[in-house]
Amino acid sequence: MKWIMVFFAISAVTIIVPPLIMKFQREKILKSETSNDEKMYKGTKLMLLCMILAIGLYFPPVIRLGILDKVMEPLAEHISSPFLGALIFMGVFITPLLISIMLTILVASKIEVEAKGLNIKTRETVKGILKAFAFLLLPGIVWLGIYLNLPEKIRNSTLASFGVFVIYILSFFALSPYLTRFFGKPRQVPEPLRTELLKFCESLGFKVRDIRVTGKKEYKIANAGVTGILPWARYIFITEYMLETFEPEEIKAVIAHEIGHIKGRHLWINALIAIGWFGFWMGIVFALIKLGVDILSPVVFFGVFFSAYIIYFVVIQGKISLRNEFKADEFAAKVIGKETVIKTLEKLAEVNLTPKKTGKWFGFLSFHPSIEERIRHLEEVAE
Repeated sequence: MKWIMVFFAISAVTIIVPPLIMKFQREKILKSETSNDEKMYKGTKLMLLCMILAIGLYFPPVIRLGILDKVMEPLAEHISSPFLGALIFMGVFITPLLISIMLTILVASKIEVEAKGLNIKTRETVKGILKAFAFLLLPGIVWLGIYLNLPEKIRNSTLASFGVFVIYILSFFALSPYLTRFFGKPRQVPEPLRTELLKFCESLGFKVRDIRVTGKKEYKIANAGVTGILPWARYIFITEYMLETFEPEEIKAVIAHEIGHIKGRHLWINALIAIGWFGFWMGIVFALIKLGVDILSPVVFFGVFFSAYIIYFVVIQGKISLRNEFKADEFAAKVIGKETVIKTLEKLAEVNLTPKKTGKWFGFLSFHPSIEERIRHLEEVAE
């Protein structure tokens, strides 16, 4: 059938073109007479642009030509399980795009490998990419399986569906520490530093189950994060490379920043933002129906969906996330000193080969202001 050939052609272009562009431009970046941190920054920008290109190459023609309906129609008669049908639909819908994005990330990773002088095999990089995507996709697949097996009465009720969605989001935020432990296989911080850091948390009135070390020092990534909205199931994770390269006071400054996120209820804010997406999207759908727009048209549905998604999660959440980072920095400066926090931020930029100055768009997509902006903000705020 002609449409099958068209679908394979679109999929092939999506899978091949963005990674190829990334590969050709990567060699130019690596040969350029610029600093390693600039090479990393340019590589990241190019990688994001190639991902956007993949989306542009795949979704518009597939949706416009109604290929998804043509794929699912002959399969519908043989699929009795709604969950299996949804998985096949999503598999057809996003697999070519996922392959393209993963290949682009893999190709781009060579810039980091050469800039940092890493001794990492391609197999290890592939495993890391697959783990990251599994971490992102697995909870959604589990939720979809549960939702589609609920009684039809619940699935047909907007309010009941919203309740199920709320439970899923809160469960994800509550259980994310265990997902991190499952995929990251973290270990305990060695003594006596672990006891010192836990006492530091306690002195700030911060309840945490433990502080764990994750990642591999060979990757040369210094980072930390706090996960878990429930105090008894909350963990702080720091990377092996941070443990190796940062002084105890600098690690405390990073942990104080993470505690600032909890004190400011930023994880709860992120959960509410995710929950708010349901109302935001349903509000748009009802408004368009009232205006007589055919929302069931694939072109209209996906066009409006992606536009709404970008506005909500990139613009709105991006703005809130940048504000939360500044607030967490302020908290860290209050408890451990402005100079120590600034010194730690500068070291993070140096160790991770991150330019201190990055574009506004980069901040919105990464949900973090540039190091330069964070230092400037701290200098303008009194301790």
